Order: sequence, then C-alpha cells, then structure tokens
Amino acid sequence: MDVPETRLTALGQALAHPARVRILALLAQEEKCGCALAEVLGLDPSVVSRHLALLAEAGLVTSRREGPRLLWRLSHDHIPLVLACLARLSCERSTHDVVADSSQRI
Repeated sequence: MDVPETRLTALGQALAHPARVRILALLAQEEKCGCALAEVLGLDPSVVSRHLALLAEAGLVTSRREGPRLLWRLSHDHIPLVLACLARLSCERSTHDVVADSSQRI
C-alpha cells in the first residue's frame, strides 16, 4: 500500500544523510556523473553510487546514459525550492529552540 505518508517517510529517509542532501544541491546546479560527484564530495564512488540509488528509489533523482557515463539530475524542478524551505524551517526551529532554552533559564 503506497499511501502519501509512506512516500513522505521515504523522502525523509532519503534526506536523512548530509551527503545525499549535498548531492541534491550539486545536482540542482547541473547534471553530473557519479564520478564527478564523488570527487567534489571527497567520497568513494561506490558510496556515492549507493546514495544515488537511494535518492532514485525515493524519486528525487533520475539518470540517463551518455556513452559510457551515467549522468544524474534532479527528477523535478521544484526540489531545490523544497530543500530551501526545509533548510529555512530547520533554521527557524534552531532559532526557536535557542530562544526557548534561554527563556527557560531566566
């Protein structure tokens, strides 16, 4: 059963690793092959490949073959906006936590 909550949970799990979030940010600039992502991230290509597979399974990235290379890109144009909203929400939450912690000490 593929209910919206299940899909949303899968997206959350896909975003739960900093390297995967960085991969999405890099792919927001332009499509890249796994080897280029590995070089920029300083990770082993096999690790990047596993991250890309998880992102693809969550429906966040797609790939196309160009000769011997597999080029990766975001699956939707709105993914950078969603990431920006989540980042802003995270920052607001962090700021709120600091203010709440400070007021509790008073």
